[in-house]
Amino acid sequence: MGAATMRLNQNTMLLGKKVVLVPYTSEHVPRYHDWMKSEELQRLTASEPLTLEQEYAMQRSWREDADKPSCRGRGFGTEAALLMMSYGVTKLGLTKFEAKIGQGNEPSIRMFQKLHFEQVALNSVFQEVTLRLAVSEPVRQWLLAQTSHVEEKAYRDGSAEHQ
Repeated sequence: MGAATMRLNQNTMLLGKKVVLVPYTSEHVPRYHDWMKSEELQRLTASEPLTLEQEYAMQRSWREDADKPSCRGRGFGTEAALLMMSYGVTKLGLTKFEAKIGQGNEPSIRMFQKLHFEQVALNSVFQEVTLRLAVSEPVRQWLLAQTSHVEEKAYRDGSAEHQ
């Protein structure tokens, strides 16, 4: 897929019922950096805290790396995952999804199981569970049905639409 894929997505905004997904731009870094100061978020995402400069560097690498497609209990995570999965299947031709989650992160494990992912591995060294979903035709149809309400629009950095 390479860099061309990222260029394909870099101005795409997906509007769901509860969430709006936009490209991760440099203007989002300070807020994300503040969020990631939370010890609970660091634990749940198995992340180390970064300096703001490191976070900006990470954001640039995310934008340039085509391998990355990025309020518990209210359905935001589920809808965000469905939007990304549907986009991946319909626009990028993806046929398999894999999630690696910290063993102690029960809410995320349950969410992916609800999305029909199956546990395929347990790494006790990294304390990580791997879940996988192969996109069969029934899974594809289910995904499209779950995301039939989604609007796709052009996204521009700094626009008032996502403030």
